[in-house]
Amino acid sequence: LQTLTLFTLAGELHSYSEVCEALSTLEVALGFLSMTGGDAHMQLSYYLEKDLQMGDQIAPHVLKALSMCCLQHCVALWQLLSSLKSENMLRLRRDPFVDVSEKYKEPLSEEQKRLLTGFFSKSSADAFLLEMHEFLLLVLKKPKALDTFKPNWLKITLVSYIESKDMNVSPDVEELFPEEICLSHYVEAWKFIIASKQERGQ
Repeated sequence: LQTLTLFTLAGELHSYSEVCEALSTLEVALGFLSMTGGDAHMQLSYYLEKDLQMGDQIAPHVLKALSMCCLQHCVALWQLLSSLKSENMLRLRRDPFVDVSEKYKEPLSEEQKRLLTGFFSKSSADAFLLEMHEFLLLVLKKPKALDTFKPNWLKITLVSYIESKDMNVSPDVEELFPEEICLSHYVEAWKFIIASKQERGQ
């Protein structure tokens, strides 16, 4: 899914409730697609309205936003919407990561904040942030995450995760992401970068 489309779609969903509705609608679609499959090039809104007969249950504004994507974009769209939900929760002073172990929530030092700010100012990191968030939700939220992922190397762990999905890791991440940031800082690192972006109005 192209970055421009992602930003446009994100801009269409103005509130936490709209993001939640879009995400829950998408998760229904993903559930059906996992069982029945579908035409990768079919417009998502068409699939929701015609195949799933859900048109009347979805707010027109949300349906319009989802119409920007085809079925082949559903996983990337889930990644975006789930992150937007967490970002909106932060704005509302709610914790999106209640279920994540405290071992991954150590506070950042001022030096670590400076290093993170430097990294994200030099690199196009939106895709990396989405991967960070997905890893948080799908992996670190699991009750037994600590058995596998010790709170040490963040970069190595996340790079391995991205590569396991047959995706390329940005050279910026390989070269510039600060080694000083550990998995123990994972949640606070993600929150810090999102808060910084929100302050800059990005």
